[in-house]
Amino acid sequence: MYGYPPANLFLRVKVTMKMFKKYWPHLLLWVAMILYFIFAPYLFIRFFIKTGKPLETENTLPSASKRISFVVDGLTPYAEGNEHLFSLYGWGYITPETGKTVDGFVPEIALVSDDKVYIFKVRTSYRVPGPASMFVDKGVNLDNLGYEAFITGDSIKPGKYRIALIFKNPSTGEAYYWDKPARYLIKTPNTLTLK
Repeated sequence: MYGYPPANLFLRVKVTMKMFKKYWPHLLLWVAMILYFIFAPYLFIRFFIKTGKPLETENTLPSASKRISFVVDGLTPYAEGNEHLFSLYGWGYITPETGKTVDGFVPEIALVSDDKVYIFKVRTSYRVPGPASMFVDKGVNLDNLGYEAFITGDSIKPGKYRIALIFKNPSTGEAYYWDKPARYLIKTPNTLTLK
């Protein structure tokens, strides 16, 4: 029982080695294709996408603040160069605390699911969604009221994401977020929609 391995085992190994020598380019090609399909989307986003990819941040949100008000107006397809993006746009502001200013705060968009948080840069613009005096009385700068975030659909995993607005002050480290009224971004493998 503990003697030599059976002869058919040697025969199997010999046949397997002969097939491997004959078909090794095919096996190597299959391994390369499998690795490509697994890693290519991540490498493409990391090295070739310039606009619309999430910021590299930890998976946590700052403290919530009712001083933030925002509205999501829409989501439209957008092309920049050879990149196919989505533009998430609206308006939002943070009211200053008594005796303080909000000039140093920079807005960002957060997409929040149960297990992942994506944060995107925002481009601000002049916006007056209603009577200007309503916003000026609250200390809001109308030049930075509008926002637009560019999102690459391939950069986020399929799921349902609650949209939040973050205001961050890079010089002091203060950051606040708010996600009400609730709006959602629904990502499927082929689409990105606003609900």
